[in-house]
Amino acid sequence: MMNALSQLIAIIREIRSFFLFWLGQSLSEIGNRLTGFGLSIWVYQNTHAVTQLSLVIFFTTLPGVLITPIVGALVDRWNRQVIIIISDLVAALITLTLALLLLTNHLEVWHTYISAFLTSLCGSFQMIAKSAAVTMMVKSDQIGRANGLIQLSTAVGQLTAPILAGVLIAAVQLQGLLLIDFSTYIIALVTLLFIKIPQPEAINNSGKGITVIIDEIIYGWKNISSRIFFVILLIFMTIHFFVSGMTTVLIDPLILSFSSTTTFGTVMSIAGCGMVAGSLVMSFWGGGKTSIYTLFIFSALNGIGLIIAGAKPFIPTITLGLCISFFTIPIILSTNYTIWQTNVHPKVQGRVLSLLGTVTGLGLALGNLTASPLADRILEPMLSPEGLLSTTVGQLIEIGEGRGIGFLMIIEGLIVFITSISLYNYFYFQKLDQKWLIPKLDEQWLIPEITEKETVTKTY
Repeated sequence: MMNALSQLIAIIREIRSFFLFWLGQSLSEIGNRLTGFGLSIWVYQNTHAVTQLSLVIFFTTLPGVLITPIVGALVDRWNRQVIIIISDLVAALITLTLALLLLTNHLEVWHTYISAFLTSLCGSFQMIAKSAAVTMMVKSDQIGRANGLIQLSTAVGQLTAPILAGVLIAAVQLQGLLLIDFSTYIIALVTLLFIKIPQPEAINNSGKGITVIIDEIIYGWKNISSRIFFVILLIFMTIHFFVSGMTTVLIDPLILSFSSTTTFGTVMSIAGCGMVAGSLVMSFWGGGKTSIYTLFIFSALNGIGLIIAGAKPFIPTITLGLCISFFTIPIILSTNYTIWQTNVHPKVQGRVLSLLGTVTGLGLALGNLTASPLADRILEPMLSPEGLLSTTVGQLIEIGEGRGIGFLMIIEGLIVFITSISLYNYFYFQKLDQKWLIPKLDEQWLIPEITEKETVTKTY
């Protein structure tokens, strides 16, 4: 225990500026999640309509899908610390406005649509600017740990926000929750006054207008498409997010098809603890010296977890499978970001990371949309007592309600497992080392600026 504590203190000292930055932004993120849950409850209680609640979620998701590439181009042009400060400030003012409207009995449902859209817009700027700032704040060998800390705050927020929101709404009502969120933004802003985020070399930003922004987005895409390794990684992570999107939809009916809501809450709490554990492991470990192999190994383990979860309508095995799957998620996401952040020159990271987020986000959305039709209309009937697969697959995973969902989760797990193992073997037998995969930033592999209208001849 003492050795682990000493190691943690040593890590914090080495990345103390980033740690202070992370601490303030993590509090802000948790506060934002509290508000999100609180507003969802308020909207449903005042409308009793799922459609109204869906619109809030829609307006929260829309900016991240549509405008993130533009945000990435702007992040590369502007000062990243200033972007984060302004985004925090605007989000804080939106939260304060909602609190004042609620206190004066003027809050309407349509106000939540506007606030969700604007807060999501601020979040898009924050996400890209913070991701691009990591490489400027910590040494390359600490980027994995820094990403682990970022995943830790996300995991803690996902685990605690629903519980805290319910308790705080009962104690201080929604307006009190909004004021707590506002105070977390103030703390985040104060921490930013005590640190300095180094800026990369400025790009040529003399041009103005949407045409120049589009050219810069295309330039960011060229940094991806010019290297086969980037393309493979982008496709792989899109598959991962597609499967994650499907799993998000399937978990609830998988458990509730044969169990109670109380049991469901217990299973998800244990799985959430698995995610926190994975974040802590990544924060201490950093992902190892060869991040690409770590990514594929834990992705394969994620697939095994999904297979276990879908195998039987049995709470212990479902809990075990989800816990394994959730444990790997922070490590997968952290190593993925580490690879991109150490592969891409800092002055281009805004554009590249935003395109990564857009493509994988579309994969996530597609997974959300396709899960229900596949399960309800195809696989559930096939695994009914008189279904097409009842005497084959049904003999292995049982038949009845929820078994089509379980079978779909098994298919997801097999896709992730086979893809991960195949790519691991591909890179391993090509005898590729980390230096090949991740060249130093001073090597001349970066695409020339768009004003030069040149193309890349070096491939990897």
